[in-house]
Amino acid sequence: MAQSRLCTTCQVPLSSDDVGIYLKLVSRTAQQFLCIDCLGVKLNCGREPIEKLIRYFRESGNCALFR
Repeated sequence: MAQSRLCTTCQVPLSSDDVGIYLKLVSRTAQQFLCIDCLGVKLNCGREPIEKLIRYFRESGNCALFR
């Protein structure tokens, strides 16, 4: 059984969007990830701008991380 990935800060299970946006914004080679909320704190922008970026990347169809 595959182990689910957890946010390294708050330990919540991560979605594919959490992992994808972390790879896109922080590091393509990351092995540990933050959830959208914790990433928003780290980037000092909050959750909403990150969710907008996810929507943009998904709708653009140009990013393999959000298909």
